[in-house]
Parts: sequence; structure tokens; C-alpha cells
Amino acid sequence: MPIVGRRRAHSSSHHHSSRHQHPVPLTRDAFQPRPLARALAAATCGVALYAGLPVIAQAQAQAQSAAPQAQAATRSYDIPAGPLGPALRNLASSANVLLTFTEDQTSGKRTRGINGRYTPGAALATLLAGTGLEAARQDNGGYLLRPAPVSGATLPDVRVTGSAISDATTEGSGSYAATTATVGKIPVPIKEIPASVSVLTRERMDDQNVATIQQGLRYVTGVGAVDYGDGTGYFRARGNQMGIEFDGVSIMNGLQYQQQFDMAMYDRVEVLRGPAGVTDDALGQPGGTVNLVRKRPQDAFHFSSETQLSTFGGVRQVLDAGGPLNQDGTLRGRVVLAGNNSQQSVDVTRNKNGMGYVALDYDFSPRTTLSFSAGYQVTKITGLDYGAGGVANDSGTALVGRVPGSYHDNYSPDWNHSYEAIKEANANLAHRFDNGWTWDSTAFYREAELSSKYAYSGPAATADGLSYFGDQRQLATMNWAGLDTHVSGPIQAFGQTHILTVGANYAQANDRKKSGFVAVDGPYADGMFSLYHPNQVPEVSVPFDSDAKDRLQQYSFYTQARVKVADPVTLVLGAREAFLKERTKDMLADQPSWDTIAHVSHRFLPSAGLVWDITPSTTAYANFSRFMTAQTDTTYNGALLPPRTGEQYEIGLKNSFFDDRLNTTVALFRIKDKDRAVTDPDHAIGSIPGGKARNQGIELEVDGQPTPNWNIYAGYTYLNVKFDNDEANLTDGTDPKHLFKLWTKYKFTDGPLRNVSVGGGMLAQTAITRGVTQGGYAIFNATVGYQVNRNVDVSIALNNIFDRDYYIRPPGNFYSVYGDGRNAMLTLRYHM
Repeated sequence: MPIVGRRRAHSSSHHHSSRHQHPVPLTRDAFQPRPLARALAAATCGVALYAGLPVIAQAQAQAQSAAPQAQAATRSYDIPAGPLGPALRNLASSANVLLTFTEDQTSGKRTRGINGRYTPGAALATLLAGTGLEAARQDNGGYLLRPAPVSGATLPDVRVTGSAISDATTEGSGSYAATTATVGKIPVPIKEIPASVSVLTRERMDDQNVATIQQGLRYVTGVGAVDYGDGTGYFRARGNQMGIEFDGVSIMNGLQYQQQFDMAMYDRVEVLRGPAGVTDDALGQPGGTVNLVRKRPQDAFHFSSETQLSTFGGVRQVLDAGGPLNQDGTLRGRVVLAGNNSQQSVDVTRNKNGMGYVALDYDFSPRTTLSFSAGYQVTKITGLDYGAGGVANDSGTALVGRVPGSYHDNYSPDWNHSYEAIKEANANLAHRFDNGWTWDSTAFYREAELSSKYAYSGPAATADGLSYFGDQRQLATMNWAGLDTHVSGPIQAFGQTHILTVGANYAQANDRKKSGFVAVDGPYADGMFSLYHPNQVPEVSVPFDSDAKDRLQQYSFYTQARVKVADPVTLVLGAREAFLKERTKDMLADQPSWDTIAHVSHRFLPSAGLVWDITPSTTAYANFSRFMTAQTDTTYNGALLPPRTGEQYEIGLKNSFFDDRLNTTVALFRIKDKDRAVTDPDHAIGSIPGGKARNQGIELEVDGQPTPNWNIYAGYTYLNVKFDNDEANLTDGTDPKHLFKLWTKYKFTDGPLRNVSVGGGMLAQTAITRGVTQGGYAIFNATVGYQVNRNVDVSIALNNIFDRDYYIRPPGNFYSVYGDGRNAMLTLRYHM
């Protein structure tokens, strides 16, 4: 049965296999309905159709009678670049024309969008430019979507933009769900990836006021995100560290304890849990891969401003502008600026940072695009609490001096400070060949500088709050460089279409870390200080007693084949031949020389996955992969740890509902590995290899839009972590056994609450421990917003509503990290 109705312009794209025609839509009242009213009308119309009411013929007749007037008139359109299907529905609804097409025609296709005054026919032609489709005028005044004719050797005007990564853009989708991910080398529908994948979309980042990667990943299924006082973070999934990619290119140790850019720079965050197999390289982590996908220039001019005020005395401002830079639109640019000046939840600590990002795309031809981007950010923190705020007793089993409501106390002196700067540049060249194959090459460079000086207490405290203190000084410079090139395309064989990817990459990481520590004598017994008077701790001169250079190089050749065994079954086979070398140099030695920590001349790493489309909406998958992970974690003395190795087994089930608007995933996994880095229990800094371990568990996730005006994201994780030989008690107790996350938002479209939105969420977990146990807890957040007009919206968020005191990382011998107390944030957004 044909489906007739209106849908919001930013509904997610579809991959439904139905070949039913979709006339879109119908009638128009004397006044111009608002987009949200049209969305409500669509939902109402859909219910009526499902009930079998005889509305189709009447609606088509109305559309036909209105068509002559509609065809002659011009009107203004402002439809952003994005998935083609929703954009066509938006245009048809706005123009009041009947447009018929199948989901198969628009699946996976994107439009450049339109902005300006057009007749309906001209608007459709502009919206379809470069898609290989055209809208043919019908006798009834409507339009039928069909392939555009190709004369001679002339090809459809299909433009490649910023690698194929733009195919999965979430900006402007209005949804918490994504249908495609690029965490591997090529865009693939999430249902066709034989792994558990989550996407933090731009819509959800805006709704949750995400400014840092810690804030974003904390609400992703199965991911633990721990802040540190210097603005960096530590991230785990499935009981393991996580690796990072930028637009699909991975770098070594670029996530853990590393400063990251403001999240205003990114379109989305893709998270693949577990080792990424052939889509990753020797730099990946078995816990998973975080792929940060940058915003790209758009085809139409846009400008947005975001201003935020928080109860911590914070101010954050974001400006985002861009569009075409020449008349024919072959050169496009974008600039994002973000600044923040805020008091932290811990007393005295203040964070100031500023970020700038610029991106350029240039089309040499409709099939060849060169993309460039660069970013720079500076972060200054004063009064930083480097984990001294929670101190354990002499036995490491209980807290000292903790009373309810004191989780804002800072047990560090005011003179503590840090300075960090990061800068990066990225270039990509993408070309699409006539036969459907693509060639994609990327070069990437990032540089970071860290300078900090702080005092901290430890390894424990007496019952009356006395502890030893020392001054720590650090200076580090790091740089990462990477190259990746690959080709990918279809192969016809045995009556099926298969996809083959072949490529090579090279990566290098260099760092030099200097550190020094001086114990400081205090006025109390044995030279101790009182935790409650940290400003008694003096700032003294600290010479460097450690100075080491580390260099890690790796290159590899890889291939992946997505073999269509039968219409419902795809076999995903991969192989990687990896080469790796780790070296370190003690710069304080009389004659510094490189010492080789690890040298792998070649390592064959196979992977295999199976995807079975049981029904058009249900897909089962299984995967197996081996991994070798280069570790840039160092011992207390600065030496690199050896690579860790292991394997994973995983099975899962993915479902979609409501025409692919709502998605669910169930995954069961087991990971075996050895020599993972674990925290050195005897030192405040440094790691040691942890021996053999196995992690297993289950993950459940649901995300998307059950209705056009309701978004939801929820995830549950059960995890069991066990070291086979744990005599030294190396099991990291910071991984909760049960973890649940929820965020949802509903926007009213009619009645007295029209244009009002309400949302909220929670994070709940069971106990974690590092000597001192943090019991299970739940944090609740809420938000209320109002859309003033099409350009302006305002919202207020209340976080940790019940002011729950808790530790994100409970105290061990040294560091601990508080969770934020109750706080509020007012946000004003303007879009043009």
C-alpha cells in the first residue's frame, strides 16, 4: 500500500528494502503550517493509513487540484545538506506537490541542500543535483523520481566530499540514531557492521550540552569516562582501554590522558566496542575505538551562535559559520570558534580555554575533492586538583576527613597550575572512479605541549587528616603523524556484488617527558601537612629527575572483503600484516642511546565476521579477531611497556523499527589478552604489565525516534573482568559490573505547550573500588527548552538533580576524582 504523509526535514535516512512507492505529500491549508505542525500531521496521517481509512484518493485529488497554482509560484526554501530522502519529503511538503519515489532510490544518497527562491520544479532539480536522479513531471502535476539519463560518456554529477565520511553526517538529522558509520575505512550501514557500534550524534551532543569528550562518552553504552584535574581523561570499555581515530585515521595513544579539542569541532562520535579487527591497526585498543568525525564545510551559507551560563560561574561561547567561497560552490569553507571560562565543581579550580578550527573543501571535479582542516586550542587551569581531594587511610580501605557535602573540597594548594596546547592539520584527497571504485588518501599531524606544577598528598593519610605532600613538575611534548591510503569498490562475481578494500598505512608517535618530584616538609609530626590547610604547602624549585624520549613506529598492509554469500548473508573477511618498533632513550644518561623495547618484523592478524539479514529489520552477526596493541604507557621510570596481544569473540542481534527510525542492539562478547597496562600500585604515576586476563559480558542499546518529535537513547552493560593470575590484586575495580545510561527528549507540537521541549536522563552503576569502595549510585539530569522562533531557542538544564555525592574514580593510594555536584546551565542558541 502506498504511504502518503509528511515527515520532518531532519528525519533520519532509511535503508528499508520495501519497493512500495512513497507519494509525498498532499494538501496545504490557507496559512503556512510550521514544520512541527507538519510533522504532527504526518504522524496523524500515518495512523489513519494504517487503520485503512480512505484518505489517499481524496488527498491525491486535493494535491492535483492545487498543482497548477503550485507549479507557477516561487517560494523560499532553506533545506540543509543531508540525507536525500528526508530532504525530498521536506521540499514536497513545503511546495505542496505530490512526489513519488522508493526508499531504495534514496538510500545512502545525500543532497547539497538548497537555499533561495525556486519554483517547485527548479527546487527539485537543485536538490537532486549530483545524485544521479531526476524528478519527472507527471500529468497530474506531481513528480516521479527516476534515474537521470546518461548521454554518451557523460556521468551523473556525483561529488565526493571530504572522503566518503560525509555520507554519514548527523548534523541536521534531528535524531539520536545514525544509520551509517565510518569507524572503518569506508562508510557502512551500522546494521551491516559485524560489531557493536554506537554513534553520539550532533543532535544529542547539543541536547546534552556536550563540550568535552569526557561528557560525551560518559553517556555512551558501556564506556567509562574519568576526568582528571588537568583537563584530560581516561576511557574504558569492556574492561580495557580505548583507542582513537580522527576521521577514520588512528593515532597512537591519542586518547588516554591526552587533551582533546572542544566538541563544537565535531559532527559526531562513533564508538566501536571491542577490537576493531581489520578496520583498525596495531595502534587500536581491545576496549574499543572512538572515531571523532570533524565538521565539514556545507554547500549553503550558515551561521550559528551558542552561549552558555552555568552555576559554577562559567561562560562558554561557540560561533560556527561557513558556506561556498566562490560562485560555482567548488570551494567551501567553515570556521568554528569556542571559548570557555569556568569555575570547576571543586573549589578554587578554574579552567580557561580557547579553540579555533578551520576547514576547506575544493572540488577539482565532481568526482575529486581535496579537503583540508586545522585546529588549535589552549587550556590554562589554575588551582587544579590533581586527584588529591579524596585521600585514603593508612590501610587504603576508608576515606579520611570525608563528611556529606564536602565533595567540593580541594585538598591542593591554590598555586597548582597547568598549561596545555594542541594543534593539528589534516589533508584528504578522495576520488570516485567511473566504475564505482573510490581512492582515498589522508595525511595527519598533531602536536601537543604540556607544562604543569602541582602538589599532592599520599600515599595515605592519618585519621586526623595528616598526610605527606610533595611538589611535582612535568614538561612534555608529543607529536603524532599518520598516512593512510586505500581503494575500495564493488566486484561482480557469482551473481552477487561484493566489496573489496585494499590499503596501507604508516604511523609514528614521538614524545619527550620530563618530570621531577620533591618531598616537602610540613609543620606536623614527621613533616606532614594537614589536608584541610593545603595552602601551607609551599611551591619549591623542582629539578627534573626523569627525562625520557619515546618513539613508536608502525606500518601495515590490510585488506577486507565483504563477500555476499547469498542475498541475506555477508561474510566479512580481513587480514593485516603489521610491523612495529618501539624505542626509548634516557636523556639523563651519560651517553643517551635508543633502547628497543619491542620489534615486530611482521605479525599476521586475521579477522572474520558474519552478517545475516534474517528479515529486512533484523540482522544477526558474529565476529572473531586477533589484535596486537602497541602500548605507549610507561613504567614509573619512563620505559615503554611491551605490546599486548589477544583475541575477541562476539555475537549480536540488531533490529530496526518504525521505518529504521529506532534501532536496537544486543551483543555478547569475550576478550582474552595478556600484558595489558595496569596502574602501578606503588607509584603515583606509571603502569606495569598485568598478565593474562579475560573480560566477558553483554550490552543492550536502543536509540532513535519512536515518533518524529521524540528522541531516546538507552544502554545497559553487564561486565565481568578477571585476571587469571591476580596475586598482586591487579584487577581494576573501576569497571562497574552493571552500568545503565539513558537520555531522552520530547518536543510538543500542539496545544498550550507547543514549541516546548522536555528531556532528561540518568546514569546508574553498581559499586567500584580501588581500595576505598564507591557504592552504587544513580545520577539524574533534566532539561526544559523553548523554541522562540525558527532561528532562536533557549533551554535550561539541571544536572545531578538530587545532589548525589560520588566518586567517578574512588581513592586508592593516590588519585581520586569527584563527580560534579548539582549544577544548572542556561543555553541560548541562534541559527541562521
